Order: sequence, then structure tokens, then C-alpha cells
Amino acid sequence: MTKYPFSPEELTVVKTYPSAGMDRMTEQFRTPITARENLRAFVSGQTPCWMPDGEIVNFTPDIVPDNIARAFVQEAKPMTDVGGPDMFGTMWVYDPQAHGSMVVPGNPRLEDANDWREVIPMPDVDSWDWAGCAERNKDYLSGDAPIFTTQFSGLFERLISFMDFEGAALALIDEDQQDAVKELFEALTDVYIKILDKFVDIFHIDGYTFHDDWGSQRSPFFSRQTWLEMIAPYIKKLVDHCHARGVIFELHSCGCTESMIDLISSIGIDMWRPQPMNDIVKMYREYGDKIHFGYRVPLVPSPGSPGSMPTDEELVEAAKKTMETFNIPGRYVYTGPYNPPAYRKALYELSRKAYAK
Repeated sequence: MTKYPFSPEELTVVKTYPSAGMDRMTEQFRTPITARENLRAFVSGQTPCWMPDGEIVNFTPDIVPDNIARAFVQEAKPMTDVGGPDMFGTMWVYDPQAHGSMVVPGNPRLEDANDWREVIPMPDVDSWDWAGCAERNKDYLSGDAPIFTTQFSGLFERLISFMDFEGAALALIDEDQQDAVKELFEALTDVYIKILDKFVDIFHIDGYTFHDDWGSQRSPFFSRQTWLEMIAPYIKKLVDHCHARGVIFELHSCGCTESMIDLISSIGIDMWRPQPMNDIVKMYREYGDKIHFGYRVPLVPSPGSPGSMPTDEELVEAAKKTMETFNIPGRYVYTGPYNPPAYRKALYELSRKAYAK
């Protein structure tokens, strides 16, 4: 990639755009290349122009029922409805305090995975109003930032929504249900690919964020062998399809799963921002050449969480520490998406100067 000397004029804010939340705006600096070009270079293994830090437009329109059910509509049309049925007819209830939705436990739709064909209807993706969605989002999607869509309730999460947690966990290891679970996961993957293709063909997205939590606060939910047999083949199919369509695959998976990083990094996933209970520095040093890690700034409280904001001086120091920690040539990380302005400016300038050498 071309090296561009840093100029202080680059810190001029030329516009703002919605990033990871409609209530959050990301400032766009006067950069030598676009944020889209920078992220593409980053993912392809080139030295980026600066460290990517949340410069992504999330696009989760309400034509996908999951986005309403999960209260995560992000598009030109404001979110009005929350909760309700997802694309498979599972009912979700929105909790204002948690700022999210969940399936009410204790009444699973599916008691035995072998019955999934009779219980779980597949959505008619073609019947959704794709043309109307495209028309109203022309301006929303017209900028230079990379566009990502999000697939909620991936494989294990979706199984939980059908069977409750205990039933889903048992179905993964029950020899009498495993074949049915594999068939269900294959069917889910085919639906997700069909939706993904719509987003590529109609909206020309750059990235695909796949939600599937695999761990608790302390450890993975399942063994390495169970993950390899029951989950990995379908994630790999999605990853390969994304790459065939020129789309970046970002994993969103909560929990302590660092013991599986050798497996997670082996199937072509481009990006993953682990939760803080994982030793991200250790994973970065050992596997940063195989997967791009996202770094959460510990100093900054998450949206909606208690805690006072640090001073600008503390944020500048945090940016310096980020660059000092993640400085192995050829192994680059990304941050965001809720970084405060002082941190973003400092990180941008520090990474621009470092990567321009």
C-alpha cells in the first residue's frame, strides 16, 4: 500500500456518520484514503494507513424480522417497533433496562431436535421488501465508510432460541439428536447465505458480522471436539461464501473462548473483537498473523454502563498504550466503535505516523 506522510490537517473533521448505534456518530477525518479502502487493506494483510477504529456504518434494516425482534434496527427509517417474532417465528421480548431482547425461557418451541422440520418454518426471504428498503436507504449508504450488516442468533444462539439453553446444549452432544442438529444448522446456513447475497447484490455491503456466543465468563460452552464437529463446518461455509462474494467476515462471539483461539483462527474468520475476560494480548502475539483482533479500550465504559468518562489526557495515554502494545509488524488490530474523540484523534495520529514509516 502507498505510504502517505502524516499532516496535522488530516485531523480536520469533514463529516459525521452513524456508526455502531444510531445514537452514536463517528467523526470522519480528512484522510488520505477512504475508511473503506483502509479497512480492505487492513483485512488483506497490508499495512493500513491508520488503525481502523469503528469507522463502519452498521446496516440492519427492518425488513429482516430479527432486527426488529432484537431491537437493533439501524437504517434510514427510525426504529419504532421492538421485540416480537423473528424470521423463524420465535417470539422475543424487549427489556428496556438491558437495551436488548430475549426469548422468555421455560417454554421451548422445540423439545427434540429431530422434530425441527415440523416445528420450525423457514422464512421466505424473497418476499421481504428489498426494493423499498433500497430506495429509502440510498442516502444512508452513500458514504465512503464500509457498510456492515449483522446476522443475529447465528447457530448455537438460534438453537437456544428454539430449545432454551439446556436443551440446546444437550442436543449438541446427544447422539440421538446430533444428526438432526447438523441438518438444522445446514438449513440455517443456507438461509443466512441467501440473506447475505441479497445484501451484497442490492446494497453492496463490505462486511458481515455474525453473532454466535460460544462461552461463559470462565470457559467455552462446549468441548473443542463438539465445536469442530457441530459448529465449525457451517461457520466455515459462511466464511468461504463471504470471501467468494468479496465480503469481510467479522465474528461477534461473547465469552471466554481463548482456549479455542487456534480453532477459531483456523477457518478464515477475518475479524473478531473478544470480550475482556480473554487474554487478547497473548492471543494477538500468538495468532495475530491469522486473525485480526479488535481491541476494547478498558479505560472507556461501555455504552449504558456506570462509570465516569476519563479525561482527555488519560485518553491520549490510553491511545499511546494501545500503539505500544499492538506493535508487531504485520499484525494489526482494530478498535472501536465507541471511542471518545480524544482517543480517536490520538490513535489516528499515532497509528498514521507509525504505519507511514
